[in-house]
Amino acid sequence: MESLDRHPPCTIIVGVSGDLLEVARQLGRQGEQIGLLSRNTQLLYRYKELLDECGVRCQAYAMDVTQAQSVLNTLMTLAAWSPRVDRMIYNISVLAAECDSEAGGSELARMMEASFLGFVNCFQLLQPMFKRLGHGHALLMTEAMSPDGGPDAIASVGQASLRIYLKALRNELIGQNISLTEVQLGRVPQGETVRDLTCEEVVAGLFDAIRNRPTELTIGQR
Repeated sequence: MESLDRHPPCTIIVGVSGDLLEVARQLGRQGEQIGLLSRNTQLLYRYKELLDECGVRCQAYAMDVTQAQSVLNTLMTLAAWSPRVDRMIYNISVLAAECDSEAGGSELARMMEASFLGFVNCFQLLQPMFKRLGHGHALLMTEAMSPDGGPDAIASVGQASLRIYLKALRNELIGQNISLTEVQLGRVPQGETVRDLTCEEVVAGLFDAIRNRPTELTIGQR
């Protein structure tokens, strides 16, 4: 079997956003390859152009995470470009916005498709690649829920379902050197109000998660 050590490390980002573009740029400067995956083709290829301009080796793939065949076809194409995948960053908020529920579908259905079904579709295909490499790391970006549950009950239900799955999956992965990290994006107190996280704060938090591989990390406050 071909050794994967001669191939450069590769991170795939599922659900692209501005802060993850900066993460991709910094990883690329460290010698990693970047795979960008999203349904939003206009933004997807624009981000690829920006990374190309920075000298980052990357590829962009249009993919619907809710369709298992789309995920399979995309990851097979990606594997031909980069046989090695070290890490997946899965951006639930972006993917939920991209998901189109079927006629009569609900916002809850979209959230479940993006958070649960989409992640399962991706991870079950990446897990064998991680095992072959000898290690792997999946990071899931979510919006932090307030301690009292907050007003967004739909997002809370989606996240709760995903956490149940992640707990079972972690037990399955014991001894495989494959880590799962849930990164929750909170807010920052500012006087009597709160503000959203800056891009720099999100990027710094994500690199902390990449280095230390915690089970859960909250950037800012819930």
